[in-house]
Amino acid sequence: MHTAHGLPLPLTLSNLVIQPSGPSLSVQVPHGQCVALLGIGPNLQDFTPLARALAGHTPAQSGQIFVNGQNVTTAPVGQRKLGLLSPHSPLFSHLSVTQNILFPLKAEGGLSQAAMTYRTAEILALMGLDAVRNATPATLNAEQTFRAQLARLLVVRPSAVVLETPFTGMDHSSTMRLITLLEKLQRAIGLSTLLLTHNRTEALLLGEQLGIMQNGALLQLGSPATLLQRPTSEAVATAFGEANALTGKVLYLEDDCAELRLPSGEVVEAMAAAGLEENDLATICIAPDRLSVMFPRTAPTESAEPGMLVCSLVSARHIGTSIHLRFRLHDGTEILAHRPPVHLPKELEPGRLALVAWQAGSATAFPMDQKSG
Repeated sequence: MHTAHGLPLPLTLSNLVIQPSGPSLSVQVPHGQCVALLGIGPNLQDFTPLARALAGHTPAQSGQIFVNGQNVTTAPVGQRKLGLLSPHSPLFSHLSVTQNILFPLKAEGGLSQAAMTYRTAEILALMGLDAVRNATPATLNAEQTFRAQLARLLVVRPSAVVLETPFTGMDHSSTMRLITLLEKLQRAIGLSTLLLTHNRTEALLLGEQLGIMQNGALLQLGSPATLLQRPTSEAVATAFGEANALTGKVLYLEDDCAELRLPSGEVVEAMAAAGLEENDLATICIAPDRLSVMFPRTAPTESAEPGMLVCSLVSARHIGTSIHLRFRLHDGTEILAHRPPVHLPKELEPGRLALVAWQAGSATAFPMDQKSG
């Protein structure tokens, strides 16, 4: 597998099937970039079969794995030029940090003792591990353990690395420092990474391309902007974009725009997803930060302008640089809006009536399985 310029890609998964009768997965990781796969299902162990298959611990059902242009689908563990950092690959407890890093170099052979010593010192400095080079794993904190595990992978200079839920159990500050480290490694050594995570923030901060995974199936792969602005399914919109989900009936379709009536009677507009037809029941997904909110001086009426939803404020929570406003529509449906902290406290009292609206291009209407007739 090659790029448009003819250079081999660090990692390519081509129609890879991990589980019997499972879905296939196709992903390409460009040189010096991170592709993040974000799992949105309830199973927090769903990435383990994929990680084990990539490393060679378990065979794939079908499909191919290419590392730097070479087909390594059936290559033995340790001979794929692909590094795996996972909860199931701890440091050797009886060895120091330096000895852990030296271990794969000794196992590979081919380097003199002087060359191994130099390369180990180089990676210790790059990973910020000089101060704990003689420490044992039991004395390391979570951040230092990650740095040592990654150093052990990088010392043999793999073409790409796979990080399986790498920041689980770490505090926020440690996670942010390690994300900064990974970005630094992308620039310094051209690190190519496949990140497997269930954390949306991690995926957004690290991934140039993001794939949304559910029960082993890749729902959508694209840039963060594409996933947020043009999700291809309700699952992507609600899980990745944290979108509100409203139910409506399609009244009219023109080009890519749909006009829909909500159960409470208001008529709204949204972009029509593939397969949507007139008279369909649809799920309208709209991200909280795409909602416009107005608190009129006089009470709004049922005859508000088209596209305006009359609602009441349930709660307002200041979250740093934004306010999370929760509203209730006439039919009891609740929606969340994220707004800058510009409102006065008296405007944010529970029960306050408000008008909520959005532009058609900011919402997407997906067909529901059941038709309205």
